[in-house]
Amino acid sequence: MKKLNDGFRLFSYFRTGYGTYFAMFVGVINIMTSTYFLAVDQIPFLLVLFPTFELYIATIVLVGLPIIIFVGWIHLKRLGLFSAEQNIIAEINPYNYKPLPGFSEKVIFPAYHEIIKLLIKKINDEKLTEDEEKRLDTLEKDLLNLMNGGYAGDPPKGAF
Repeated sequence: MKKLNDGFRLFSYFRTGYGTYFAMFVGVINIMTSTYFLAVDQIPFLLVLFPTFELYIATIVLVGLPIIIFVGWIHLKRLGLFSAEQNIIAEINPYNYKPLPGFSEKVIFPAYHEIIKLLIKKINDEKLTEDEEKRLDTLEKDLLNLMNGGYAGDPPKGAF
């Protein structure tokens, strides 16, 4: 099962790198080149507006780039599309139903568990055992470490 998971991870890294960076870069170059040499270069009134490929690129950068950024802003801030995407991701995310790996799993949820156990002991007028005091000391140190910018547990290599 570990090897299958590693394959999925590699595929995810590939898809992210390819889709986010490589395909965008190649796509932009392809669109600019093909629109200029297949459309602008063949239509006389457009050739008057853009006599050189360099002028066409400068116009695309100065006019097209702000328009594309504005459309991206509308997608994220004004339309409901991004919110809908995030709702779908939240519905299928397994970590919405269990603690996140890291500080949540190693410190926060154990602290909640200890608080509940302490409340039950308080209600029953029971004293803390030496083992419970040690666990509370460890949890307190972990929480202070997190509050001071430290890490909980063993973060994956290369994550920070």
